[in-house]
Amino acid sequence: MDDRRMLALRAMDPAALVDRCEIEPLLGNRVAPVRVTLDAAAAALDTLDTPEAPALRARVMLRLAQLKLVENDWDAADRALEAVGRHVPEHAALRFLTGARVGSRCCAGRSARGGRQVLVTAATQVPSFDDGDPIWQRVSIELALAIAEHAIHDETPDPDAFVPLREIVEQFATDGAYVDTVFTGRQLLATFAIGRGDLDAGARSLRAVLKLAQDARSPADEVEARLALAGILTELGDHVGREEAAKQVERARATAEQSALGTLHQAALLAQAGLLAETGKTAQAIDRVLELARGAAADQDLPRYVAAVAIMAELYARRGDPVSAFRTIAEASHALSTATGSDAAPLFREPLARLRDRIGETRLAKIAEDVAHANRLSAQLATKTTSDPS
Repeated sequence: MDDRRMLALRAMDPAALVDRCEIEPLLGNRVAPVRVTLDAAAAALDTLDTPEAPALRARVMLRLAQLKLVENDWDAADRALEAVGRHVPEHAALRFLTGARVGSRCCAGRSARGGRQVLVTAATQVPSFDDGDPIWQRVSIELALAIAEHAIHDETPDPDAFVPLREIVEQFATDGAYVDTVFTGRQLLATFAIGRGDLDAGARSLRAVLKLAQDARSPADEVEARLALAGILTELGDHVGREEAAKQVERARATAEQSALGTLHQAALLAQAGLLAETGKTAQAIDRVLELARGAAADQDLPRYVAAVAIMAELYARRGDPVSAFRTIAEASHALSTATGSDAAPLFREPLARLRDRIGETRLAKIAEDVAHANRLSAQLATKTTSDPS
């Protein structure tokens, strides 16, 4: 963040800073700007001694918990949520909101169906507590998100769990204060639609997720949305869908590369290779996987290198070229053994076994013999050429 923005944050009123923390988009990966705003708010509140200060500190802790959950730091999130109670032990709305966020984030996917029933019961009780504080609206929204997040993990999600969420997403679609809510809600609705086989609805939700990521200038979220959308477009199966899928993956790859998003760049390359292979462009697909392998070698990432080799071998085998498939595995094993000074063959047993299952033991043995013979002949010719006095 540039110095001018930092100075602007420090000049803000503490209450305005806390408001800013809550509306600064976090999405799924946009952590740095939120952390900077949180740090500025925490510093402004350090010496604040007013009746409003405890509630402001509690709100900062709630936002910090969300940030820590995005970072998958569950323990830090739990500590932040526990701190809310210490700051505002008597503030019903904020305590209720804390419980809703615990249900929405910390318990999603980790608790039984009974946990969702607690959330549903809590949602029905909110109107009786609502005293006009705007935080109660946040409570209702968080409970709707939590209920949907629990339901999405069921083998057959209950459609009723997504009705309130759909209404919330539509109501706040253009409200800048609820970007995170709409972003998460649309992701959940996309997952629900895809699970039901409604790919068109899933694609619409993911297009909206992509737009939110672009508007928030979050390249990682944009790449993830493009790759997810490309997957659905490919599943739709028509020519137009496949063409758009290819464009989405290419843009995802370019964005990931420009933004130095290593893991997402690898995912985009892999997705691109898959699409190219499906349309018969095996050579281009192999080029993408070669790029993956080179990157893995440069990073000294052994599992990723072995995986890339296995994918290349599979692509050759699917094209009907088992010789190139075998050579890919054998040469990679030899190169890795030479580089590490140890036998790398065991790392490639699985891709070699898949090739054997595809073409048969006898044919594989014949290919291995022919390749070995060709290598010996090549070495002999190279030796003769080197020793030729002419």
